[in-house]
Amino acid sequence: MRDHSNHIEVSREKAIELLLSICRFKPETETVALDDAIGRVLAEDATALLDMPNCLTCRMDSVAVHWDDFENGMPDTSGWIRGRDWEFANTGVGMPEGFDTAITVEHVAFSDHDTKVSFDAMPSARYAGTSEAGSKMRKGDLLVSAGTLITPLLAAHILSGNNTQVSVVKKPVVTFIPTGNELVNATGEAAVSDRLAVSGGKAPSDSPIPRGKNIESNSVMICGKIRQWGGDPRCPGVIKDDPEAIEQALKEAVSSSDIVVLNAGTSKGSDDYSIEVVEKMGRVLYHQTTHGPGHHSWCAEIDGVPVIGISGPPGGASFTTDFYLYPAMMKYLGQCEHLPKIRVRLGADLPSRKFKPSNAPVPAETTPPKPGPFFSVRNLQLQLADDGVLEAVPLHCGRWPSPPEAETCSAYYLMETGYGIEAPKKGEWIEIELRPEYLP
Repeated sequence: MRDHSNHIEVSREKAIELLLSICRFKPETETVALDDAIGRVLAEDATALLDMPNCLTCRMDSVAVHWDDFENGMPDTSGWIRGRDWEFANTGVGMPEGFDTAITVEHVAFSDHDTKVSFDAMPSARYAGTSEAGSKMRKGDLLVSAGTLITPLLAAHILSGNNTQVSVVKKPVVTFIPTGNELVNATGEAAVSDRLAVSGGKAPSDSPIPRGKNIESNSVMICGKIRQWGGDPRCPGVIKDDPEAIEQALKEAVSSSDIVVLNAGTSKGSDDYSIEVVEKMGRVLYHQTTHGPGHHSWCAEIDGVPVIGISGPPGGASFTTDFYLYPAMMKYLGQCEHLPKIRVRLGADLPSRKFKPSNAPVPAETTPPKPGPFFSVRNLQLQLADDGVLEAVPLHCGRWPSPPEAETCSAYYLMETGYGIEAPKKGEWIEIELRPEYLP
């Protein structure tokens, strides 16, 4: 049995502070085609390589005219000839040579198969309805600053300055290591001898995996988040609960990664070796946090590389990854490291359970109450109330929502729990954190 008596427990806020203190990244850069730069962070300022427009240009669909013809009032256009006295000029197109003013087609009457024109309004000045050369950008103008996340619109703006490639921050390499003797891959192709061994020498049921095993699924979820947040995910596969195997996997990961995420093996089970291995290899900043699920989230530094401990199956591992991996990746990329906090009104009572006094006996199958402040993570949906106020509605789906239910969550709330503490009620205002998927 693991001895956790000297373990360091910190609040969520302190955990992030400690984690970010060891994120001393020196990101490399790379040059990529602009098409591949969307969703990446610009490493160097993008500047215009030319003047745009490069000549006098028409602002709207118009007729090009000479201002001199209008200087003394509305001219007689009965003898005007297309190409000499007027010409069509379309939006964004260079004005026909020799013409300097534009009148929108809404103020033009055409006759004789568009060979004759007359006007119902006068242009206000020479060059009216046009854009001068270089009015949009001039060579050397700043288009997008370094450190900006490139969106499709910004990519179009960069391209309009004749840039076909840009320098971006290289994606952080994040290695995810799932651990556990109970885990197998989803292929179901376990060796027959293994299947017989775990079933006492008897053929197991028709299950495609050995008796008592679970399919490892956190890797697809967490690697998906890494990819979604702009990282390069790596996963060596399931590592058994063996100190030497865990140590070897960590050595290989920290030697080739910017961030390492290790899943499970840090609780009080007889096979939970991970935290002991990490303490041997590096420096543990904290061992657990004051919230649950995710109580056994931890952080360490090995050879200068931040190692983040994520506990639990997909339901808990999903939001603890949001809590702790997201800030580290954002620091690498130079983006905002914290999930935005907003105040909202509760649209329904927050679910809670009754707590007994700390000295009251508890059933042997339950975890004893935690001393000091402890917080329960609640999933919330955001919606507009009838009065136009943004409300948060808790997911009423038991103690913890299933993955399909959790995916309808748009925000988190850390609710203090314990004996004598009342959960917030409908109509009260609370401060919540947005999920990364719902960031503005």
